[in-house]
Amino acid sequence: IRSLGELKQMAAGYGYDISGPATSGREAIQWLYFAYLAAVKEQNGAAMSLGRTSTFVDVYLQRDIENGVLTEEQAQELVDDFIVKLRIVRFLRTPEYDELFSGDPTWVTESIGGVGEDGRPLVTRTSFRYLQTLYNLGPAPEPNMTVFWSPQLPQGFKEFCAQVSIDTSSVQYESDELMRPRFGDDTAIACCVSAMAVGKQMQFFGARVNLAKTLLYAVNGGRDEKSGAQVGPASGPLRSIEQGASEVLDYDEVMARFDQQMEWLAETYVHALNVIHYMHDRYAYERIEMALHDRAIRRTMACGIAGLSVAADSLSAIKHAKVTPVRDESGLVTDYLIDGEYPAYGNNDDRVDSIAV
Repeated sequence: IRSLGELKQMAAGYGYDISGPATSGREAIQWLYFAYLAAVKEQNGAAMSLGRTSTFVDVYLQRDIENGVLTEEQAQELVDDFIVKLRIVRFLRTPEYDELFSGDPTWVTESIGGVGEDGRPLVTRTSFRYLQTLYNLGPAPEPNMTVFWSPQLPQGFKEFCAQVSIDTSSVQYESDELMRPRFGDDTAIACCVSAMAVGKQMQFFGARVNLAKTLLYAVNGGRDEKSGAQVGPASGPLRSIEQGASEVLDYDEVMARFDQQMEWLAETYVHALNVIHYMHDRYAYERIEMALHDRAIRRTMACGIAGLSVAADSLSAIKHAKVTPVRDESGLVTDYLIDGEYPAYGNNDDRVDSIAV
């Protein structure tokens, strides 16, 4: 309640009284932006997704158009202005953060489209307006425009999405058919890809674990190839397969070591997340976000991995070609020589896709 008072005070500083409901499309977008602005400024978070706002805002814009107080051009301009605001959101971040995430992403994910549980598409004119900003303002990664895709979407919208994707490369797609049965039709994306029920859930998250780095640990017995420090479980050097003066990595042996390192990593990761989020709740409780949610909130933990395709390709090379490690003076593997061809992940080739699975 104290947070809501502070939100009202912040909006008053801009000359707006948000103590009552929005009365127009312009106010609906302004009120929405005030809430988002307060949340990102209180938290200075990593991923502060927007939700599923285009269908909601459309109700206000459509009423204004029908009442003759707003034109289509003005409605599009309001959406354009809103997207401009979302594009210029910035957080205070350490140099170490930018080493992890290049390009200073903010993951302002807006969920668009999808189909209702009653079978009606949730596409509105404002669904088109949000995507149109990629033409009016130019392509951009933020906000992360995410279309909930279903065969039941209107054909015109599907064709427009395809054209925008071709022209801008700035649209993300997720399967509404997979999400709707589990999370309902009032679903949005928390962070970048994971679904949750709007206003009824919150999600704890942390930086992704690095599968490619983990594979390097598997080859080096848990030692870091840069520092030489023993980080993961010590498993000793890999068994050498002598071929003249060289050694070639054995797929089954590397996979067994990789599995061991992943078991350790998953446990370490979840422990780290629990520590981070316990301390975050204790010292930086997300008051304004919680004030804008239902009272009884469902908390979920999201875990992520990076480097899946890199690890899959590397393992495919070990399995289908010959990979010879290059060692430094201390015996650490620091590079690899590949002899032969191997299938690469992402080309619908089960020889490598099955490794990723």
